Amino acid sequence: MKLFNLFLFSIALFFILSCSVPIQRAEKGPQRIALKPAEVDIKTIVLVPFSLDTEVTSGKELYLTDIMYNELISKILKVSIVPLEISTSEYSRIKTENPDLPNSEVAVKVGKDLGAQAVIVGTIFAYTEREGGELGVSSPASVAFGVDLVNTATGEKIWENYFAETQKPLFENVAEVGKFFKRKGKWISADELVKEGVIEVVDNLNKFLEQN
Repeated sequence: MKLFNLFLFSIALFFILSCSVPIQRAEKGPQRIALKPAEVDIKTIVLVPFSLDTEVTSGKELYLTDIMYNELISKILKVSIVPLEISTSEYSRIKTENPDLPNSEVAVKVGKDLGAQAVIVGTIFAYTEREGGELGVSSPASVAFGVDLVNTATGEKIWENYFAETQKPLFENVAEVGKFFKRKGKWISADELVKEGVIEVVDNLNKFLEQN
């Protein structure tokens, strides 16, 4: 009987907590890993600075680019990643000389000029900071960004991935309870959320590169 009562108490406690603490995953966008088999032997990759969607005013382009680069050089071992200071400098030069050139074309030109077979092009679609603190918010953090791996010889996409998440209360998605424990039941910032997204995207990219 004591064990049964303890079981009921545990269920009740879980329900109470789920109504007040944040869950870790919601509104996750579709993951599109490989568009087609790679038609190029990728030995070197260039990362260019992230760009912003027309409706986003986050000012976090360089921050996301930096953490993406750090994750790339720590996990992508099969190919060489051009140092970020070199690719950023080349990107700025080409952009200044060709102000009307679309970002995708600037990125491809950067890749060609630096002798890379592929270039990573990222776009930020949402970057909204939480309103409140770790224990309670009036509005949660929300981020969304896409990453394309582009063949510098043809300008075609080789691979793409998309990450989007708005943190939600646990009771709205109990299936993601694992994230709740990982984040210690706290409402995280947009910067912390985007770090998790970058880790996920780079892991997916690494899997793709290992298969080709």
